[in-house]
Amino acid sequence: MLKTGAPPLRVFLIDDHPVVREGLAAALAGYGAGDIVIVGDAATAAEGLAGAQALRPEVLLVDLSLPDRDGPGLIAALRDAVPESRVVVLSASDDEIRVAEALRAGAQGYLLKSSPITAIVAGIREAAAGGTPLSPILHDIVLRAMRRADRPGTGTVAALTAREHEVLELFATGLSTREVAARLGISPKTVETHRVRIYDKLGCRTVIELARIAVRAGIIRA
Repeated sequence: MLKTGAPPLRVFLIDDHPVVREGLAAALAGYGAGDIVIVGDAATAAEGLAGAQALRPEVLLVDLSLPDRDGPGLIAALRDAVPESRVVVLSASDDEIRVAEALRAGAQGYLLKSSPITAIVAGIREAAAGGTPLSPILHDIVLRAMRRADRPGTGTVAALTAREHEVLELFATGLSTREVAARLGISPKTVETHRVRIYDKLGCRTVIELARIAVRAGIIRA
């Protein structure tokens, strides 16, 4: 709990679901975690990056599925913009590829939304203290994912399926997950699944790296 005279840990939450933002704030208030305060929240990556730079909180809780930017890209941007803030993913996904790419992008923790509030509070405190909080169920997943991540991708588009090639081209032109989904007539969740598989096959972490590969392959023009 809060030490006498110590300021509370300031947390900024980036999630496009109002129920998550409001629910976490209410849960923290009900839990009585007086050493933690949510100083702001954002529904998009752009709002989140601006808010993080303005407030510079100790901990940033970041969802991976945002309407205007992929999660790893946002994580990398946050690490560059506010290196003093600790970036912790708060996600519903325990997919090992998504966990690995988030950690490779610079996330300093990964908590599941299914976690009890006590675990989220403990994770926030651990992150602020310089640790790497992980939901217990993720420990084995992270080990498997990081071993898999150690095997580099081919770096070429030859390994992609026809649908993955379509998704690559659209992401490389700057479209968001939801825009790609609308263009292809599939769900955003399916687009995200294709994206993480593309990242894994090509050995990249962000949309910028994806675009560079697309340019080299002649899929889009620079």
